[in-house]
Amino acid sequence: MKKIGLVGGTGPESTLMYYKELNTRIDQMTYGRQMPEIVIESVDFRKAWEFMCTGQYDLLGEYLAEKVNRLKNSGAEVIALTAGTMHVLYQDLVAKTQTPLVSIPQAVAREAKRQNFHKVALLGTAFTMEQDYMKQDFREAGIQVCVPEAADRELIARRIFEELENGIVKESTLKEFQDIIRKMQIFNGVEAVVLGCTELPLLLNSGNCPVPCLDSVDIHINELIRLASGQGVAPAADMSSVWKKAEIVFLTPQISIDRPENAVYRKTTRSNDGNGGETQKDYFYDKYDNPICLVDTTLLQKNPNSSAGAVIRRSYQYNEDGTISEQTTSGDDPFGKVTTSRFTYNSNKKVLMEHRFEDGRETGTITYDYDSHDNPSRVSVTSGDNLIRTTQGIKSTYDPKGRVSYKEMLYHSGNGAIKSIHTWYEYDDKGNMVLEKSQKAGETQMEYRKNYYDGSSRLIKSVRYVGDQLVSSETYEYEFF
Repeated sequence: MKKIGLVGGTGPESTLMYYKELNTRIDQMTYGRQMPEIVIESVDFRKAWEFMCTGQYDLLGEYLAEKVNRLKNSGAEVIALTAGTMHVLYQDLVAKTQTPLVSIPQAVAREAKRQNFHKVALLGTAFTMEQDYMKQDFREAGIQVCVPEAADRELIARRIFEELENGIVKESTLKEFQDIIRKMQIFNGVEAVVLGCTELPLLLNSGNCPVPCLDSVDIHINELIRLASGQGVAPAADMSSVWKKAEIVFLTPQISIDRPENAVYRKTTRSNDGNGGETQKDYFYDKYDNPICLVDTTLLQKNPNSSAGAVIRRSYQYNEDGTISEQTTSGDDPFGKVTTSRFTYNSNKKVLMEHRFEDGRETGTITYDYDSHDNPSRVSVTSGDNLIRTTQGIKSTYDPKGRVSYKEMLYHSGNGAIKSIHTWYEYDDKGNMVLEKSQKAGETQMEYRKNYYDGSSRLIKSVRYVGDQLVSSETYEYEFF
């Protein structure tokens, strides 16, 4: 892997995005075996912006060239500017430093052509929208570039400088940008929008934009990875083709698992508890992403001479509306007992009650209450004689996109005292939960779970820490039939 050099600080928020994503994606790409070497030369944003605004391009060019040369001297082989606006001096920088910088406009124009767009909207700073440096590569690719009208350009530039450059993201600003893009879609016929400022992905993405987004940061990062790895890595949006070729490599000894007839793919989960203990579970799914069965071969792999009951098998049956009607688990103890759960649902298809059976005899129930967001607010577990054994009260706080950002869970301990667990959640720009932090009342150490995803938002790795101590690691592999 070649060493990556970034001219950062213009602005700081985008530099953080580059650093985080390069580490995360390369870690995922190498299945946790490698992280990139990255060196950053961070410029004085106020100084660079003053040169830009006063037209002192010669001084700005010298300032940026100094940073590029320092990156070269530090051993960086793949070098890039982390701001679209600074590409106004791209050709001059290449000439001054004799360094083939990885260009944002070139990478985004190639991606737009690959996706067969013919007319795109360009959003960014005033320089980006009004000058030619970001548009030229699109024209050479045969793609027409449209910019917003003057009043809208002024609003966009002001929001970028006053809010996004400082990490401020407002719902009101998102609404303004959405209205501008819809207007360009109707009156200009744009098919996609180019996020030409590297802070814009903080606000806009394909999930909230009226037209597809060409995220300059995302595309640029993928290009840096491709050049740094020399392996021609597929863009994040196309990672599904990589996973379709994935093969399941079983732990020794290999256990033969019969594939259900209507299964379209298998997800294999391998866990390590940090002390050498390993587990493996195989989940089979149908074309609707519904689980068909689970096979847990952990115990048999640890002891090939153990009874067949050491292989846990779970199967599912479905109602006509797609909800699970029955879940049956067998072989989960040495006596080979069969446990079954049958479910009833509320009008929102949320489980209202789970009835549990063991060898045909009902042993207890679990009852669920939900809040206004359809997330559990209370879970009550009863034994066969209907005595409440455990009750949990759950209070959730939500972010502007309706995702759980904080949760407090109250539960009864063994001695009857009420304890609490506090949990915080963080998400990536695709809505995937990437970090879960939790702390039990009275305990000093925080527990962390970090999740990693491929370009199709499939979970591929999850690690759990208590404080600084790694306590478990899980990897997920997919095989398509």
